[in-house]
Amino acid sequence: MDSPTSRRCTETFTHIYKSRASPHPTVARLAATREGLLLLAPRTVVCNTRTSLEDHSLLNEDQVMVKKSLRYASRGLPRVRSCQCWTIATMLAALWLYLWVYYFRDVGNVSHQLQVTTPRLRFHVTTHRPKPSRAAGPGVVSRNIEAHLVVLPQGLADETGAYCLDGSPPAYYFRNATSEEHHNSWIIHLMKGAWCYDNAECARRSATALGSSRKLRPKKLFGGILSSSFTVNPDFYDWNVAVVNYCDGASFSGDREDPVISNKKKMYYRGSRVLNAVINYLLKSAGLQRADRVILSGDSAGGLAVLLHADRVSRMVPKNTSFKAMADGGFFLANEADTSGKTQWKSAMENVYQMQQIEGGLDKDCLLAKEKNKSECFFAQHTYPYLTTPVFVVNSVYDSWTLKNILGVRCRPSKCNEKDLGVIEKHRRTFLQRMDQVNRYDKNGMFLTSCYAHLLTCVDSPWMTYKVAGRTAREAFADWYYERTTPAETRDVDCDSNLTCNPTCRSN
Repeated sequence: MDSPTSRRCTETFTHIYKSRASPHPTVARLAATREGLLLLAPRTVVCNTRTSLEDHSLLNEDQVMVKKSLRYASRGLPRVRSCQCWTIATMLAALWLYLWVYYFRDVGNVSHQLQVTTPRLRFHVTTHRPKPSRAAGPGVVSRNIEAHLVVLPQGLADETGAYCLDGSPPAYYFRNATSEEHHNSWIIHLMKGAWCYDNAECARRSATALGSSRKLRPKKLFGGILSSSFTVNPDFYDWNVAVVNYCDGASFSGDREDPVISNKKKMYYRGSRVLNAVINYLLKSAGLQRADRVILSGDSAGGLAVLLHADRVSRMVPKNTSFKAMADGGFFLANEADTSGKTQWKSAMENVYQMQQIEGGLDKDCLLAKEKNKSECFFAQHTYPYLTTPVFVVNSVYDSWTLKNILGVRCRPSKCNEKDLGVIEKHRRTFLQRMDQVNRYDKNGMFLTSCYAHLLTCVDSPWMTYKVAGRTAREAFADWYYERTTPAETRDVDCDSNLTCNPTCRSN
């Protein structure tokens, strides 16, 4: 009598022969022409009852080879099917992720917006927000594209005296427009990078990308309003973009004739000439002379540069060009005391003014009005009233860079002690008072958030998600730029001093 193990082994072998050679219980001798195998007469398969292993001693060599081939083939089929299932599942998951990132995530932003009402922050319900300037069509770029570095010829730098701190030529990153409609639409962006407050600091800076075009990468990716992704930047994704490298340490304002030597390094304070040289190069060599629309934007130190130099750049582009500006995180206040009661940042910036001989690069009307204290024209709050270019100001009343580096508050507002909170609250009141002057100019707009952040327009997440009065920064700026809203509706100021009043702030 066969043992269960022996019977199981015999049934297994017989099943393999049935499935591969014959539908009958008895395996016939036949030629497997497709596989090139020859199945001989059936033989009994005996298993070792102790080890449950098959005994091949009763099979001839050909039968053993055929049996092994059929067994491997039979086992291979389920593996292939399993692999195929996993492959299909992976592809479906990838497809779903793609649809979520590039379509479903923004579906809610296209039509109706349901806003909430709180006692401190008043949001309003809108049944339809203003549409982008056009719908996505053929050729729309759904991903961001890198901009390429362009370094001005050394001969041009020598001719104009436009040098970075280390004497290298000015440079900018450039990306062509991706649509025929906006072939002549331009965003010229002035990069961020704080300031160097004395010669020794500028000497150290000259060995970095913030002081030399020789240290720049050949390609760079930019976000927010500079992004070429329709998903991120639906109103301006297909414009020409020129991002001017910041390499002078004084918001493109220095205009000192003689070089300075510090730590055995020769340095040039020529930021004003750098800006002029890049704009002129774009006009002569890149097609800016045919521009019908130009936006001058900047963030942080570049945002301050926009407020300082927008009128000058406006005079350089063709007269029939629509020219507007946007300053992000660049409205730094003078005369603010830090936690120790000192106005150290104001003193440091006045030193920059003297060291780099900035007077020649500032607004002439402001300098005339501030004749007794011309350095005040190097601060946003003092130069803003003399700005004639339409400008949109984006800032946080709890600007993280200001709180850390000007006021000396090293904690997040939600985790600060009573003393630091007092400094923050005083800054909020002062900042809103200074920003009230925006309301005097119908052509200008602003977006003031209570988020603990520094920059909102050149980083994808805050550009797309931080809201004030129910609109994101990208919606508010586009509505202002394309004049989809009235002047009063282009000045969005966030909630009061309650640091948690805005649910879209992720950083507080």
